[in-house]
Amino acid sequence: MEISQVKSGTLLIVTLAGRLDAGWCEPVENALVTAIRSGEHRIHLDMAKVNYISSAGIRVLLSGYKQLSTIHGTFGVIEPSPNVRSVLELSGLKMLIAERELSVAPDLIDNPPAGEISVSEHARYEVFSRSAAPMRLTPIGREDWLREPGAAAKIRLGENEWAFGIGALGRTESVETTCYGELLAVAGIAAVQPTDGSSRPDFIVREGELIPEGELLAGFFGTGEFSLLARFEAMKEPAAIPLSELARRALELSGSDLAVVVGIADTAGLVGASLQQPPSARTTTDPLAFPEIRDWVSFTSERAFRDSTSLWVGVVARESAPLLRSWGEGLFAHFHAASFPYRPLQKGVIDLAASVRSLFDIHHLQAVTHLLADPREFSGVGESEFLRGALWIAPVTS
Repeated sequence: MEISQVKSGTLLIVTLAGRLDAGWCEPVENALVTAIRSGEHRIHLDMAKVNYISSAGIRVLLSGYKQLSTIHGTFGVIEPSPNVRSVLELSGLKMLIAERELSVAPDLIDNPPAGEISVSEHARYEVFSRSAAPMRLTPIGREDWLREPGAAAKIRLGENEWAFGIGALGRTESVETTCYGELLAVAGIAAVQPTDGSSRPDFIVREGELIPEGELLAGFFGTGEFSLLARFEAMKEPAAIPLSELARRALELSGSDLAVVVGIADTAGLVGASLQQPPSARTTTDPLAFPEIRDWVSFTSERAFRDSTSLWVGVVARESAPLLRSWGEGLFAHFHAASFPYRPLQKGVIDLAASVRSLFDIHHLQAVTHLLADPREFSGVGESEFLRGALWIAPVTS
């Protein structure tokens, strides 16, 4: 099997020659996955010189078709050989066959609305703005909640409410102490990493009159809409964009000293921690002292969830404030993230609620993590990094 590629406008044409059987499925699949992860969302396979395709090969084609169909991309087989055409038609997969002339016609290439372009050291940004309801923010709980948990606040998480921190899902009467853990909620969907020892995150999706409810022991709760969408992409691969840069750019774009940001991104790796025991498990020892903290909090020893897709919510500010930590000179922040297996993200203007829902509808939630920065010169892990994605940004009005 020979594999070659050529760009035609916004279209990537991948030419195959030989037998697409079980022995060559992996190289072909790797070529398609690499192309999609690098941002190619319009792909055609020239299979004029493929004289045989097995069921294993068909599965590779279907995988590419499904991935790009979910983000309104283009995937198809052009110029299939007689054998390939026959197999696809007999398998009921005639929809995979595309016409060559459609692949290069410039008047058929989508022209999405253009945003305002800006460039930084690490990334290129395209920013879109819209009118939105004011964003209001409420910090909940104490900074030393692990020593003195205090009372939890009840939260109800509709479409325009969001929250993150240490919390639990469920009505008060059904919440057990082991239900508490790292929590993240946005766009009517809430997820939590319970401290029950299962290591399995749980979530609730808003459906009809079902609205996620829970308790928040320490963190942030907010209501309002996001007035800015910023699409971003790393300037050079395999270089990635540090979370601190995205946070600074979000503040700059918001025009405020305090902002809320939600991100969905192709992830190069996450650096963070997660609570391992429920707050009620406190003893007379200080849970924040060393080595006791190792029994309470699990830290990533290197960047985790590489090559994944992550959803994260954060509060960023220019000045120190309760529940915010320093992320470098003039930047204070607090972030929580949910991790999923990789999925491509549609380009251009996208809807926050629909994008979040698609993650939970299609993909397996892997973990909910409190993101950290570890800048120690020699032994530090660094910070979370991303390749491309979308930021929804709102200045905080009160």
